[in-house]
Amino acid sequence: MSYVDSEGSSINEVQMTFLRLLTASARQNFTYSCHQSVAWYDQAAGGYNRALRFLGSNDEEMSYENNPYIKTLTDGCATRKGYGKTVLELNTPKIDQVPIVDLMVTDFGDPNQKFGFEVGPVCFLG
Repeated sequence: MSYVDSEGSSINEVQMTFLRLLTASARQNFTYSCHQSVAWYDQAAGGYNRALRFLGSNDEEMSYENNPYIKTLTDGCATRKGYGKTVLELNTPKIDQVPIVDLMVTDFGDPNQKFGFEVGPVCFLG
């Protein structure tokens, strides 16, 4: 895995480890663009069975069921109708969970479904 700073310069693993040691918490946003696909809350089913799942840099799976640090900032995909956008924020004291390194989309495969996503930068907070 490789890391870059805000200017695109390479950061090695030793620098990332040192940064994590000096940090009390970290924040990262994840934006999911959808077309007839649930990202987090499924309004029709009234639950989170179709919620996205993430893999942290510590190889820990993160989901609605097991991570209280993931919050919804906007949930435009909950209705599963038309185009929308959901923004999730991971604001965690478990520094080794960030950055997000992989994603599992659970509501995909029906005709006419589409999705895209953007993984935001990590902000390490002292």
